[in-house]
Amino acid sequence: MSPWRCIAEQLVEYEEAVDAKAYFDKIICLWKEYPNAISNRINTSVPVEEESQVWNEVIANFESKYRFDPANSSELSIFKLIQKDFKKQSFSNNCYEVAFYEEELLVRFYPIVLDGQQHPHFESPYSIACKIPSSSSILLQFFKPVDAPDDHFEFLKTLAFKQLVTWLKSIDLSKTTRKTHALLDKESYISTYRHIREDLGRPLVEGWTENSKPQKVIFEDCGIASYIQELITSGILPKPRKFVDIGCGNGLLVHLLNKIEIPGYGVDVRSRKVWKTTLSHVDLRESPVDPQIVVENRPHFDADVDLLIGNHSDELTPWIPVMAAKLNCNFFLIPCCPYNFFGKYLNNGSHFGPKRMTSQYESFFEWTVSVAERLGFDTKMDRLAIPSTKRLCIIGRVPEKGLCPDLVQTIEHMTQGQKFVARPREIRNNNCMHISVTDRERIAKKLFDFILNYSDDVRDGWRCGGEVPLAQLAGQLTDDDKKLMKDQDGGLQTFLRNHHQIFHVFQATARLRDFRQPVISRRQQTNPKKQEATNRPKQPCWMSLNHPDGCPLGPESCRYLH
Repeated sequence: MSPWRCIAEQLVEYEEAVDAKAYFDKIICLWKEYPNAISNRINTSVPVEEESQVWNEVIANFESKYRFDPANSSELSIFKLIQKDFKKQSFSNNCYEVAFYEEELLVRFYPIVLDGQQHPHFESPYSIACKIPSSSSILLQFFKPVDAPDDHFEFLKTLAFKQLVTWLKSIDLSKTTRKTHALLDKESYISTYRHIREDLGRPLVEGWTENSKPQKVIFEDCGIASYIQELITSGILPKPRKFVDIGCGNGLLVHLLNKIEIPGYGVDVRSRKVWKTTLSHVDLRESPVDPQIVVENRPHFDADVDLLIGNHSDELTPWIPVMAAKLNCNFFLIPCCPYNFFGKYLNNGSHFGPKRMTSQYESFFEWTVSVAERLGFDTKMDRLAIPSTKRLCIIGRVPEKGLCPDLVQTIEHMTQGQKFVARPREIRNNNCMHISVTDRERIAKKLFDFILNYSDDVRDGWRCGGEVPLAQLAGQLTDDDKKLMKDQDGGLQTFLRNHHQIFHVFQATARLRDFRQPVISRRQQTNPKKQEATNRPKQPCWMSLNHPDGCPLGPESCRYLH
């Protein structure tokens, strides 16, 4: 092999001494296991079993191509790379990466393809290394063979290296990292997901009638349906006679599972428009779910239901293991908003191992697992590859020996004998807009006057007032004003944002809205015709009626009525 040349390096410094070897091993592990974070061509990587037929074939190909035997190298590993777009025939569908430690802080990577196609990840060998200038700093380096074409490494030494530096800066060795799809055969999952996404999900995108983004919503449920299918294929869960998706929302997951011959239905407290259009053929039932009925052994679901599914089921989340226990059936759960049995869940630290402080969601997730375990379920946890920040799941299976013998007493102890209260069918949108018009106008005028008089600044002949910290502006509210907002689950910032014609809120400050000033919107660009319709005047111009200088735009340019 030819000599190596450094093509990128960066010093990462820390506030205290670090274990450089442990940090280096961690980023190498992340680099191998999450190539999708590096390249948008790659979906995932799958480790190849040592001494398997594929392993031996890759090693033989390696020896032929690179003219040396890596068998005696330290920590030798082979990963198969699964590309995202399997229809792109220009890239290999049978590609691998061989890696080994040549030194304690130096890892070599070699690409291999077994079908003669182009490697979709990195086409040439490369190396990742680090040096230790001090106890509190690490010098990260990328190397390439000196005779390898430079154009093969442009992406590697820029964006890929940047990602590696980001990992190195943010490593926390005390945190347990959950691997994605740790329970499944990743290659089998990818095959199932591609089928469901392309054959079942993509045709739904064009005709989607809900307000949500179709690609995110549909492809997320394609991922969940694929995951459940793979749980059944692998034997982690038995195929159900019938499932019920509790809090099924748009009902798409029910539709997808039915299409792959997993029978069941969905239930939600409120129907959706799509139920009557695209999913009119799916068994979706508008009805509140009351766990108390199940706890009291009264019929609530179909008699042959043997799998409960909870996908972001809010306040019903901790009750799903309880209901499954009473029905003596399995469950699949993706916890989302933190609720305990009777209200918002309060973070009380970890529930696994020694007591420690953790995030609100982590604490809630662990508590939910502990609920299932106390009931006697054989529980497994995993991390899904879906476009959602809440993607940890819990699989609960009734063990052969059965659930806990004192099930009734356990449930009574956990719920403290209280009864569940279902949410109302109609959910009121509490955002300070249900405050009476008189009170809204009074509060808005009071805040407007304070901001206007906060400064003598004039912009092109129009008094624009000052930029007031929200904490100071809140001092202008009476206790009654604050109570009005609190009763609407809102506060001052919510009130100001809902009066966006008058106020502009930015970084904990508020100023008067001046539509002559450019405003950077985080919203996506909309259809021009739709934007034109939105801009048509519908409300009176507040500034023309209340500002001493009138509207800064004038009636010709203002989007509001004059």
